[in-house]
Amino acid sequence: MVSGTMSTLRTKAKIAASNNADLCAAIMAAHDLRTTAEYLCIDDPLPYYPKMVTLDEQASAEVMSRLQHSDAQDIRTIKDSFSCLDAKILGMKTLFEASWIWHDAIAQDLPPNYLPPNWIQIQTAKQLANWHQAWGGDNPTERVIFPPACLNDANLTFLARLSGTEIHAGCIANLSKDAIGLSNVFSQHPNDTHLYQEALAAVSAMGGPRPVVGYESGQDLVAARASGFQEVGRLRVLGR
Repeated sequence: MVSGTMSTLRTKAKIAASNNADLCAAIMAAHDLRTTAEYLCIDDPLPYYPKMVTLDEQASAEVMSRLQHSDAQDIRTIKDSFSCLDAKILGMKTLFEASWIWHDAIAQDLPPNYLPPNWIQIQTAKQLANWHQAWGGDNPTERVIFPPACLNDANLTFLARLSGTEIHAGCIANLSKDAIGLSNVFSQHPNDTHLYQEALAAVSAMGGPRPVVGYESGQDLVAARASGFQEVGRLRVLGR
């Protein structure tokens, strides 16, 4: 029974990691940066985005061997999706840790694309600029991470909660084969107790009956768990 549970958690973590790699690839593409299918950013990645994302825990030995090769020295940041790489051997350190989160698909007897009250889908470059500014408190770089080209990707949706006409909270939904990704959840209100519940409902409306995945840490993880998300695995970001 325990073995079966662990296998299920690993599968969910793998789905979450794959979805997150799809998100990274989509954001890189919006900047005309190239990535491979197994997620390696061929060009220099954006600030605070990894050069490489591991997608298969079973391939950790192969990844370790590759990363120790002299040709891999330009891989300076890695999202170790299963916290199984040996950072010391690689000459890297842990930059941060987090948990993959999972919420089963929500059964919704609602019209397609129905959003919670006061939530909207970002559709124009001006709206996206306003979203970016509202999110900017979480953005440690002056660079525009989410340019208007993001709106051309049918698998990316930017969502915002309005207070009057101003954006006070929001998130990103990204669709992949097996899940909907929830990321970049933010609110300008401290102790926004309904934020993750509303964000969950909003992204679920974008992708139909699929599980919702992402990763969080600290108080955001606590808030996600309080909204029904399950921790399904640990990840780390490693840097040289």
